[in-house]
Amino acid sequence: MRAVLVEAKHTVPHLVERPRPVPVRGARVIKVDWAGLQPTDVLRVLGTYKNPTFPYVVGGEGIGRLEDGTRVYFGHSVPPEGAMSDYTLVPDEEIWPISEDVDAQQVIALALAGLGALVPLEEAQIVPGERVLILGATGPVGQIGTLAARELGAGVVVGAARSRERLERLKERGMIDELVVLGEGDDQKALSEHMGPRGYEVVLDPLFGAPAEAAMRCVAEGGRLMSIGTRAGRTMTLTLTELRRRHHHGVDTGELIRPPAERRAAFDRLLDYAARGKWQIDVAAYDIEDIEAAWTAQCGSPGAKIVMRVASDAR
Repeated sequence: MRAVLVEAKHTVPHLVERPRPVPVRGARVIKVDWAGLQPTDVLRVLGTYKNPTFPYVVGGEGIGRLEDGTRVYFGHSVPPEGAMSDYTLVPDEEIWPISEDVDAQQVIALALAGLGALVPLEEAQIVPGERVLILGATGPVGQIGTLAARELGAGVVVGAARSRERLERLKERGMIDELVVLGEGDDQKALSEHMGPRGYEVVLDPLFGAPAEAAMRCVAEGGRLMSIGTRAGRTMTLTLTELRRRHHHGVDTGELIRPPAERRAAFDRLLDYAARGKWQIDVAAYDIEDIEAAWTAQCGSPGAKIVMRVASDAR
């Protein structure tokens, strides 16, 4: 079968032929239709996220079918298997049936990225009417964060990112009320101009580093900054005065922390919210043969969820 394999740190995955996996106790084989590519796939290869054993097949999440034809979403394969292959091997508890009428690309866009947005915002316990700042608003986590914040009661949603064009498009779509362009000088000053009279009550932060540092200085007393990623840096420096009466939470939504039942319940909530609100998350689709182009895009700032078409008849 075809599979996208990464053989060592700091290398680019490539398409190979390898044997099809066989079922084992507690795990089933899935014929893959679509696979998702995400920032953590790149971080694994760079050696800054988890500690994978090489070589392995790239990709955690995907959509496919069981032997009996049941359509399913899955978030994690049994190593060294992965989503970017014609067939993969998935633990039973990570196989979640989905209906035939949901759009595969949107489900993948909503799943792992969506948990990274929804869970921290739920834990922030947004009070109806609060001002919520979404850092990295133009990426998949950020886009879902803008929509989830509104669903959870935010009064004003402010989106911050480096691309004015992408932010303006989000505003035109009604996903954000105000926008802040980062990286053009003084981020703290730019954020402060939209923080309202009290400051931001809640911040969703998939970036950390300098943007989170600037945002924390604009958080209201009693406000909560929820960090879930480190795309902009792994440290930030704040004084005790800047932290006093404000709350910073580092949130993990992965499989090592959250049991399958908890993640699946959040996944189901996301699908319900998306159906009710007719959410549309930006996606960029590539064929599995174009993995190098997709990988290059993910190493940059794609501003969309990258999905890989594995099966030629995938819909």
